[in-house]
Amino acid sequence: MDLVLGFVMVLLMSVLFVGAIVLIGRSVAPPARKSGPATESYACGEPSFLGGKVQFHLELFNFALYFMLFDILGFILFLSWSAPGPVVIAYLVVALVAAAYVSLAPQEVGE
Repeated sequence: MDLVLGFVMVLLMSVLFVGAIVLIGRSVAPPARKSGPATESYACGEPSFLGGKVQFHLELFNFALYFMLFDILGFILFLSWSAPGPVVIAYLVVALVAAAYVSLAPQEVGE
């Protein structure tokens, strides 16, 4: 019974806390602009360029993908350092196969 009461109290306190933050935010924040360039695609007040299309190099995306992949791998290895199990080894194998596939897959050049 104490567990249920504690859960209800935490839930109630969190809802009250979020409500207080929302009310404070609404009273302090400036009113939103409903017209003009602030309502365009980026909503920063500057006109969009090239119709909202941004070109980027695929190598940068691959670099970010590798960084995220190996960052997660390092975190998983750190958490499982004391007792590596078959689940961690299977995760590492799947992640390394995915990295190899992304590295060796032919990349199409956009027009």
